[in-house]
Amino acid sequence: MKKTVLVALIFIASVAANAQLKDSTAAWHYKTDSYDCAIFPMAYSTDIVHNTKRFTPGFPDIDKAEHAIAQQMLQQRDTTKRLPDVYRHLKKYRRQYFGYTTTDGHRVLYINMFWEEDKYVKDWLKQMVMVQGGGSNYLSIKYDLTDNRLYDLQINADNN
Repeated sequence: MKKTVLVALIFIASVAANAQLKDSTAAWHYKTDSYDCAIFPMAYSTDIVHNTKRFTPGFPDIDKAEHAIAQQMLQQRDTTKRLPDVYRHLKKYRRQYFGYTTTDGHRVLYINMFWEEDKYVKDWLKQMVMVQGGGSNYLSIKYDLTDNRLYDLQINADNN
């Protein structure tokens, strides 16, 4: 009887620990009338923001970044000439947020954006969406929370 109880307790503890590990890297879903976001915790590993101190963005950080996107995005350097189309359809893009701190102490959000209706995007709340090509359906930009500025806009190349 004691062995059965002990085995059951070990099994339950193992399942709970495994579930906790999975949850530690899953994103929080944050949706408003204007934007639909996945906020990834600092435990999520990605090559995009490696070798930096990570942090988990909060809802106020996301709101601040989204305000900057609405106010500052059209001021970004865009060699593709697609930014006006992107800006006009901002509500149709889902976002993934990753937080990190630069070596000079600035808190930065890496924002991965992609067209919400794209049939190729799956599990966007569990893993970073990375694709080759796709044109303006896929883009990224960084937002410096310290300086309140957007920079490093990257719009994917068209499929040819």
